[in-house]
Amino acid sequence: VLTLASIVQKEARITEDFYKVSRVFLNRLNQGMLLQSDATVSYGSGGTTVTTTDAERADPNGYNTYVHEGLPIGPIGAPGSLAIDAALHPAVGDWIYFCAVNLKTGETVFSSNYAGHAKAVKQWKKWMQENPGWNG
Repeated sequence: VLTLASIVQKEARITEDFYKVSRVFLNRLNQGMLLQSDATVSYGSGGTTVTTTDAERADPNGYNTYVHEGLPIGPIGAPGSLAIDAALHPAVGDWIYFCAVNLKTGETVFSSNYAGHAKAVKQWKKWMQENPGWNG
């Protein structure tokens, strides 16, 4: 629970999104998918930026959920009570993707298919172009 909650803590910004992010990761685990959390990649590589590089996502460290199935080898931080509650009581939904489309506000789009996710990624890329130098 604490490992999942620590990832939720790093990935979510808006209260209701904590529960949705938890559901996304649980849906991915239940479907045998990789978690592919940039927060775990950043933690494992010692990074502090919002984005991760191809090299970081390929690094075989035990926290890299782009490389290893399931949860990472341990928590990536100390989760707060909201993240713990979200890990224990996730939202109901079929989402398997999420993408923050506005890093200032934390607005996040949740998708149940790759087409929806690809659309959200385009929104995020547009936001990043309009906000150069944003590093979270």
